[in-house]
Amino acid sequence: MKAFSGFRVDRDSMGEFLRTSPELAAHVKELAEQVATNARSQGHRVTSGDLLPVEVLDDPAPDRVAFTVAVQHPAGMGMEAKHGVLTRAAEALGLNVHGIDTRPDT
Repeated sequence: MKAFSGFRVDRDSMGEFLRTSPELAAHVKELAEQVATNARSQGHRVTSGDLLPVEVLDDPAPDRVAFTVAVQHPAGMGMEAKHGVLTRAAEALGLNVHGIDTRPDT
């Protein structure tokens, strides 16, 4: 027995909501800021002694509002690979983090 017999998603309305809702945008941005704060609080430093710079960037897609938490520093990839700076920061908030699947299609 289906739980939602006759239920149908209004895809056009959902798409509009994902693209234009100021409330959703504010919530997503706040979550991104929390991830960035968690990452900064880990205290990782670059060779100059400065804290690893973690930024929140507005990164909209055609179908949704989005923000990216990034380390735009040469040490960023290494810090993520060695310490999982951003992954740990996101997981601490209960977010599921999945890497990019770079395996060729088989």
